[in-house]
Amino acid sequence: MSPRSDEPRGLLFSPASSYPTPTAYVIGRDGAILHTWSHTHGQPRPQDDPPSYLRGWNHVEMDGSGGLFAVVPLRALLKLTRDSRLEWACDVAAHHDLAINADGTVLVLGEAPRRVGDGPAAHVVLDNLVTTVSADGAVESEASLYDVLRTDPGLRRLIDAEVRRRAAAFRRRGWPVPGDGVPVSAAAETREILRTGTHTGERRRALRLLRALPGSPCDVLHTNTVEVLPAHPAGLWAQGDLLVCMRELDAIAVIGRAGDRVAWWWGPGELSRPHQPTLLPDGRILVFDNGVERRRSRLVAVDPVTGEIGWSWTASPPESFFCPLAGGAEPLPDGGVLVTNSTAGAAFELTDGGRVGWEMSLPAEVYGAERGRVSIYRMSAVPAGVLAGEPAGRAPAAAGTGERVGS
Repeated sequence: MSPRSDEPRGLLFSPASSYPTPTAYVIGRDGAILHTWSHTHGQPRPQDDPPSYLRGWNHVEMDGSGGLFAVVPLRALLKLTRDSRLEWACDVAAHHDLAINADGTVLVLGEAPRRVGDGPAAHVVLDNLVTTVSADGAVESEASLYDVLRTDPGLRRLIDAEVRRRAAAFRRRGWPVPGDGVPVSAAAETREILRTGTHTGERRRALRLLRALPGSPCDVLHTNTVEVLPAHPAGLWAQGDLLVCMRELDAIAVIGRAGDRVAWWWGPGELSRPHQPTLLPDGRILVFDNGVERRRSRLVAVDPVTGEIGWSWTASPPESFFCPLAGGAEPLPDGGVLVTNSTAGAAFELTDGGRVGWEMSLPAEVYGAERGRVSIYRMSAVPAGVLAGEPAGRAPAAAGTGERVGS
């Protein structure tokens, strides 16, 4: 697909393989590097053998001046200048996504342990937070998604049922059991967190211990998206309300900016471990449906007024496109869609007619041999005019290389 003048000029991503020196690239459709950023602030040491989800940058986004925001998972939100100078680092347990406001403040997803329920039914969950960070990198506020989502009766029943299910499964299994290989000190520390829902020392330490538990008993929400919305034309939500996606609930929702209400939600029974819902110009919401239960991924556009899917796309044959982890879909100015196939280290564009046009794949020496991991969390389009200058070389990715995605 030939680039058009109204299309984005570049594509932004950060490959997981760039750890321990995480790097973000903007590339052209021909694979040429248009710009890079790199910084090691907050990265765990390789000799400590951190789990893959703590390595590199979980997500990156540009602002309008060519600066970069980077999520160091569970450690920090970074703001880098165009030339990779660290402008500030906010000490926050950031993960998955962020949204940049017009006033320079940033909304970023965070996480905290929390004990819910009473008596024998008590259980510790990983509460997801929407954290507001000021333009100079200070935390202004935190809003609990567990609290706001449970203001809706239907979502409250969904969440409470999921908490009960995970708690019961964890009790049946037992922990630790022979073969878990948990050090005595870590087991004692984890038990105390599970007993009280509180922790001493760094929050990220408690989060890592809870995430290491078998079966993910605490990860009830797993929110992966936050997007600031304009007012809905039919009044479903107000200017500044937030679109969020809870992978473990198979649900997307719009919540009040103040974190006090649920304006709309949808998904259970239709979605399976979804990612990156985004509002389309026509008022529908585009969702990347990972399709874990069906073992095939698809894109859907839902009308929030009727709850009906008005458009969907699947590969041909459908089982040829399956991205069980991460992934995303972003509308493009020409009516097409940019799709990230995270576990294949690939991305492609759909034309407005649903045909696969441009595509890229990370080569094996960059992607690595383990095809089950996330290599590109999410690729995003860079608007024309944000970057200036001539291409600077070749990126570790090239258009038209590797297997054709979706064919």
